[in-house]
Amino acid sequence: MPMETPEYPTTDQLDRDIALMLAQDARLSFRKIAADLGVTEGTVRGRVKRLQGAGLLKLVPIIDIDRARDAGTDGQGSGQHMMFITVRCASGKLNHVREALLAIPQVSALYDANATPRLVAVCILPSLDDAAMVMNQILSLDGIREAESELVLQSVKYNAAIGPIGTLEDLTRQSTD
Repeated sequence: MPMETPEYPTTDQLDRDIALMLAQDARLSFRKIAADLGVTEGTVRGRVKRLQGAGLLKLVPIIDIDRARDAGTDGQGSGQHMMFITVRCASGKLNHVREALLAIPQVSALYDANATPRLVAVCILPSLDDAAMVMNQILSLDGIREAESELVLQSVKYNAAIGPIGTLEDLTRQSTD
């Protein structure tokens, strides 16, 4: 059965401006946003509530990997490490591998890639030992043809506005609410 497209409320430039300001700094007060945009605080509050209720806006904390990594106490930058893992799946095993990767707690995000059955996992890890452990765990999964890992050494550009991206599960849940 095909998934129905959820109904979203129409948005305007004010909605987008509010969302952009919150994406840049989610701690901004509604009063500050209202003053900067030339509207009332109640208008901002109502718009944010409507966008959140429709599932178009989520205010969530985002880890700054560079700051977290630099916060390590051993002088080795052992705070947090981001690792991308690209997994190529055996024929007919994509769904099995996807479910297995989703069950690994260290996998923070998982994306279907446009190449042959391929997935990209993003992990936020406290140490390089944990990175090795997760990689070994992934390599031992049934249905993996090949896996490559990339550790992020430095963030050159990161826009928090892309932050957490909705999942198919989010869309399904919204369409049934």
